[in-house]
Parts: sequence; structure tokens; C-alpha cells
Amino acid sequence: MRDVAVIGAGLAGAAAALRLRDAGLSVTVIEARGRLGGRTYTRNFGDISDRLEFGGGWICERHARMKALAARFGIGLRPTLPIAERRWHDGQVLRTDAPVAADKLAAHLRGLQAVQADSLAMLGGSGRWETGSPWAAMSFAEYMDARGLPETVRREFIAWWTLSGSGDITKVNVLDALLSASYCGGTMEATLEELTHTFEGGVGNLVERMIAESGAEVILGDAVVEASDRDGQASLRLSSGREVTAGQVVVAVPVNAIGTIRFDPALRPAQARLSAERHWGRAIKVLFRVQGVKPGILVTGEAEGLRWMFSERELSDGSTAIIGFGLYDEVPDTSHAAMLSAVQRFFPEATLLGHDWHDWIRDPWSSGTWVSHGLGQSPLFAGPEWAPMGRFHFATSDIAAEASGWFEGAVLSGEAAADAILTTHRP
Repeated sequence: MRDVAVIGAGLAGAAAALRLRDAGLSVTVIEARGRLGGRTYTRNFGDISDRLEFGGGWICERHARMKALAARFGIGLRPTLPIAERRWHDGQVLRTDAPVAADKLAAHLRGLQAVQADSLAMLGGSGRWETGSPWAAMSFAEYMDARGLPETVRREFIAWWTLSGSGDITKVNVLDALLSASYCGGTMEATLEELTHTFEGGVGNLVERMIAESGAEVILGDAVVEASDRDGQASLRLSSGREVTAGQVVVAVPVNAIGTIRFDPALRPAQARLSAERHWGRAIKVLFRVQGVKPGILVTGEAEGLRWMFSERELSDGSTAIIGFGLYDEVPDTSHAAMLSAVQRFFPEATLLGHDWHDWIRDPWSSGTWVSHGLGQSPLFAGPEWAPMGRFHFATSDIAAEASGWFEGAVLSGEAAADAILTTHRP
């Protein structure tokens, strides 16, 4: 029997395993997928040598734990390329001079200023839990109506939302979007400046090194289907029929996938409700390889459902990587023809060499992207609801007390679960 079993080999699980091993405990990591990384997914694109991020990719300057782990494992941080050129698609034409026509510019700027003021009002508060905000009970769509935002501002606001939150605008709380912009001076345009670095070799490379350093026994491709806390130990039954026993368990899976495990004793009512309702993060991230496009071009608007694209960097074969984001339910067609149309609407000069993506919504071990709170859901994510439950300790960026939804939140959550175990179970 191991000291601790960790369910899930994403960043939260890797952080817990590493912290526990540093303290001298033995660990088994169990992952339903046949790979490490969880919602980080670093792999090759076609036959080129470059490894790209099919899950999250960026960190911010304030993400101290992620930077410390990169330093520990000798992984370089690649600065995000500055915006060299800005473009906007207004639904009719591609603009390179201004986001809107001259006669609409004043109204557009007033709308942006209103959003900025509401965003900056979030600073110093309780974020998604800001019950005193006049917008606390409003959906994203209701907020835009209440503010009377012109269509041009709505288009921009939703475009940036696909990058930072990604839920259905009629079902998610607008505080998520306002909070995200608050870190960037309240302006949507500055969001990309906040995303300061990516990882050389990918975040998946970091997860692999963390788990290797932990010395954990690793079980891949075998999902935990039952978890019980009885008779003085935790017992996990896997889909293969194998049984793993441990003194303590870190449950490091997304809240949208926790319902795939039957717990005995049962989850708390709020946990069970959230696992049934699920959070609303439903993004689509598409990676493109193109020729004829300079790196550093940012475009927002709407093209075959995709609303945000950035030509991120030049690849080893001389092509350019473009990252595209949209709301999953607005992009029903990801065929080559549809994606060619999307790229050429934003980048008329582009020759599309290929595109690729991972369906995080239909992936049963994520069933969603990064966390996005639905209306009335915020109390379900609160710390007391996810406090240790007997031998079970919960860790995921979805419920992190800080940096929720970020890699940083995953690490902090995993380390907090490990620390809770270590307070009473030192070797």
C-alpha cells in the first residue's frame, strides 16, 4: 500500500505528487488517459519537430509557482511576441486602421470605457464571489444589454471572452469576464500583454518532469471508477478491475469529470450538484500552420465562429503558427474548407498548410475547458465545499483559492492538498 494515491496526472496531480515525494511519502499516480498532462496537452503538429500546446499555454508575470517550477527543471520561458499589427473584422470588411468606421468610433470608445470602469471596480474585491457588485446576478449577455453596449463593443468583448472564459454568454456570470480584464487595467486589448510567457518544449514537458522527479508509480489508461474510505484505508477500483489501496488520496480531476467516480461515502451535496451541473467552460482552440503571415498579428471579429486569432510565432520549417479561439457551440464545422475560410477572412495573405485541435468538451476526462462559473454556481466552488473529506483531498484549478482556471491555480491547489496530508502524515 502506498502512502498516497493521486487520481489525475495533470498539473494539480503532478504538483501534489512532487510535494509529497519531496517530503518522503510514496505515491501512485493514476491517469485515465494514456498520457500525462491532463488539460495540458503538448504534442507535435503534423510532421514538424515543434511541439505545440493543444490545451492551455500561457502564464502571467504574477504566476510565481509556475516560474519556480520552470527554474527547478531547467525549462526556459519564451516571452509572448508583442503585437506588431492589429486587425478587426466588423462582419463585413477587415479593418486595419481602426476597430470601427469613423462615425461609430465615439460610441465604441464610450462602450469600452464603461466596461473598463466596471472591470476596475472588481479590484480589491472578492472576484467571482463579489455579491455587492451590481452585475453579480447578471449573465454576460444581460450585462451587455444593461450597459447598452454597441454591437462593435459586444463583438470585441465576446472575442476576448473566448480567450479568458469561454462559456455560453447567456449562462455564465459576467463577473468572470470583468475580473479577467481587471488585471490588465480594465481593457480587453491589454489581455494579451498579461499573458507574458509560454514554456519552451511545452507545459506538458513540465508535467512529465515533475512526475518523473516524484518517483511515483504511474498507472496510465486506467480510470478510477470507485473510491471508498472504509476500514482504515482508501481503496480505489479501476476500470480494468485492478484495486489500489492507499493511506490518503488526492482527487486531482476537473470538477466536470468528478462524476465519473463513485465515492463512498458520497460527495457533499454541493460537490454532487456541481459534478452534475458542471461548469460552463466551453472553448474551442484551433492551431493553424500557414505560410505568408508575419508573426505578431492580432485579429478579432468573427470568422466561421472563431473570434480571436494571433500569429504567435515562426516554426522550425519557416511556417507560422496561428492560434484561434471561439465559443465551442458557435463552431459546428472544423473541416479544412471551413477553417480555410476562417483564416483567410482574418489573414487574406495566408496559405493554410493545416489545422488541428483537441475536443475538450467531448473528452470524457475533462468535459469542458478552463473553469467558467454559471449563474448561481459560485458558492459550489467555495473552499469549505471542497475541504478534505476523510481520506479524500480535492485538487484542481477549477476550485483553486487563488488563480482559479490557470496553471498556477492547479499547482497551488495540488500543493495545498499535499500540505493538508503532510500536517498529519509525515513519514
